[in-house]
Amino acid sequence: MSRPTHSSRRPGWHWSEYWQSGRTEIMTVDTAQGPVTFDPGKAWTSFFTTFQDGARLIDLATGGGQVARLGHAAAVAAGKSLDIVGVDYADLGPNAGDLAPGLRLMGGVPLERLPFPDRSFDGASSQFGIEYADVRLAIGEVARVLKPDARARFLIHHTESAVSRAAVAQTTAHDRVLPDDAAIQKARRAFGAHLKRLPPAGVRAAEDAFREAVRRAAARLEPSDAFQPARYHVDYLADLAGGLARYEPKSALARLDVFEAGVAAWRQRHRNQIKVALDRGGLDAFLQRSAGKGLETVDAAAEHDERGALIAWRVDLRRN
Repeated sequence: MSRPTHSSRRPGWHWSEYWQSGRTEIMTVDTAQGPVTFDPGKAWTSFFTTFQDGARLIDLATGGGQVARLGHAAAVAAGKSLDIVGVDYADLGPNAGDLAPGLRLMGGVPLERLPFPDRSFDGASSQFGIEYADVRLAIGEVARVLKPDARARFLIHHTESAVSRAAVAQTTAHDRVLPDDAAIQKARRAFGAHLKRLPPAGVRAAEDAFREAVRRAAARLEPSDAFQPARYHVDYLADLAGGLARYEPKSALARLDVFEAGVAAWRQRHRNQIKVALDRGGLDAFLQRSAGKGLETVDAAAEHDERGALIAWRVDLRRN
């Protein structure tokens, strides 16, 4: 049976792969000491604690529920009870379902078609999420499900943020080292030659082609943090190349399928992240589109982490 192509998978497959692994964090930031998980707690605690007891909130593109969980924890710490539902178009795997009283995550929900009645929510949140949707439709849906005077806070990718710069650097480095899937396909041919019990000359030729592809990829690596994802992927292939006689062919081919899907998902997430990030002009267009749907801008500013690194645009809106 032929392997399914990535294009045949349903929308959001690259994020489904991420969330089904059980992860809850959304982003890491590169620092001099290495990658650090972005801690958005301050921005969200100050937002969620302003809601009255019993308020109903929706977290858009919730992923592993990092923001929804922060909202729930902030409410508990303040002695309040909030009803928070997180939605995402990806399959959320172990993160989905009822996580605690008043906290639920739902996968398979496109932001352009929210399955809730008009005026259902007192507030909305989104961290690195709404910009991935069809913004025109998603903003209209947000406005529809919010009650009058309801508030929304969005953290949106900034083109100059540490997160976006890291994505650009890593993607550029990765494309230089592994510009296509040629090395993976040569690995598949090498193990396939063993599986089919080809003549020794055919096996050696397939093995040599795979080893040479890995050698060339490794030669393109540079001693820079931006090359770390590429280095990890090359090391994985190098381990397979060094164990051609050690690995059982069917098992190795199955591992290659998983590896190839993971690399494709990583590439897709990074490329999409770069594509949706907003410069000042893009932010202004987002705010104008929001105003046209009845969402008034309360504040829009750059958000920085505790180390002073630029992380995102922070946008606060109010439903007219």
